[in-house]
Amino acid sequence: MKIRYERPVCRSAFWSYRLGLFAFALFAISAGLHRFSIMETEIFTVLFSICVGIALLAFGLACYGILRLWMVGAEGGRASAKGSLCALLVLVPAGIAGYRAYSLPPLYDISTDTADVPVFLETVSHGPDWVPDVEFLRSAPYEGQLGAYPQVTGRRYEGALDRVLAAVRLVAENRGIAISATKLPDPPEPETPETNSETSIIEIEPQTPGDVAATSEPADGDAATPAEPMILKQVQILLQGETRSPVFGFASDVSIRLSEEAETTFVDMRSVSRFGPHDLGTNARIIDGFLSALDAELVGISVR
Repeated sequence: MKIRYERPVCRSAFWSYRLGLFAFALFAISAGLHRFSIMETEIFTVLFSICVGIALLAFGLACYGILRLWMVGAEGGRASAKGSLCALLVLVPAGIAGYRAYSLPPLYDISTDTADVPVFLETVSHGPDWVPDVEFLRSAPYEGQLGAYPQVTGRRYEGALDRVLAAVRLVAENRGIAISATKLPDPPEPETPETNSETSIIEIEPQTPGDVAATSEPADGDAATPAEPMILKQVQILLQGETRSPVFGFASDVSIRLSEEAETTFVDMRSVSRFGPHDLGTNARIIDGFLSALDAELVGISVR
């Protein structure tokens, strides 16, 4: 007489596969729609939170199914493995985001110059209203940026302003930054000759060294006129654009400032996220990647 052993069935293992597959499918579809600007960021954030909750439940059920397989040999080992894999595909991005939120300062506005930040030519929005704006909870809006992102600094190039501007436009196009507004320096005003002005020619007789010495000293009672200070107007160019993160497509507004300073051109940059109180390091990567690509484009004339 043959003895047939019947293995118990762990239904939790099969439910873990169903829930894990649903969480991964919902996450993949919503991420794809958000990446191509079809879904709003607020909706994607809510759906992603729901996916993380379902994935946690699926991973817990998968662990219980594996435990039952080990203890009593219950059926559902393959379903538990598939469910845990699908759940991890959702939990790993959530874990990376959580680690960055914990280890990086809560900033959504990053600038290479925190004292004189580049301005935006057009109004930028940051929201939504139901997410608290942590900028008003801090004494300094860029507190902690230098320690977390020491590589975010401006660049100085020994090149003309127009040459650096052409390189900036090329790098922006290659890195997916769509320039929406540009402010060029104002053209110099043409000099209009004054009406009824007469041009006079004054002949100066040659002087002897003694006469030069005598005339170089001011006469008694005459005060020496101080030289007027020379005011140099700094020439600046501002560019504003929009870019998205490569994976999930979170939007950021970018401002690029080019300043001509004594035969050199200094490039500053600012990146502001449109959503949430924390950019998870996205804006710093945007600035660092752009300026590194600009260094490669203008190799040989970068002086930092």
